[in-house]
Amino acid sequence: MNPYTLTLLRHGDIDHQGRLIGHTDLPLTERGRADMAASWQRIVQLAPVSCMATSPLLRCREFAVQQALASRVPLHVAPALAECHFGAWENRPLADISATTPDWQTLLARGLLTPEGGESFDAFRTRVLTGFAEWMQQARGSHRVLVSHGGVINVLLAELLGTEFNVARLMAVQRGGFAQLSILDGHPAYLTRLESPQPAG
Repeated sequence: MNPYTLTLLRHGDIDHQGRLIGHTDLPLTERGRADMAASWQRIVQLAPVSCMATSPLLRCREFAVQQALASRVPLHVAPALAECHFGAWENRPLADISATTPDWQTLLARGLLTPEGGESFDAFRTRVLTGFAEWMQQARGSHRVLVSHGGVINVLLAELLGTEFNVARLMAVQRGGFAQLSILDGHPAYLTRLESPQPAG
């Protein structure tokens, strides 16, 4: 089986106003669109894209649909690859959450905390890995691009690189940036690029 390149493109900036945003369906800002466009130009310069998948949320899906149509490549819209649902914490100011629970991100990732009505980390991780595996069963070609969210990308980096989620978080794929991996099924993946968006001008 031939190796392939997997690009994990994180959505660009959204007008979150300092709130925790998971399943809330916000569009990209102008800067968010510009950052993603710049990263896309870099991605296609590196290698032609053979297939794509995207989260169904607007901040990912709108851009992915545009690029898939322009590039004439198949696009898979995968609800399982949407961001985590934070339940009662959804749309709450991050400052308020940090004030009451300073280590909330670490606690969530260790499965020691789940916001009321929200998705546990184990449930989120299982959903993401299942959705990714389903896409890989149908994906073809040597350069596969996923447009998704920070949490989803960290889950995939941790799984593919054989490390912990809290370690993968330190790789910090910025909004509008991307990570690339070289993958041969049955073998360890290699992280080949980690790039921030570089808008023209």
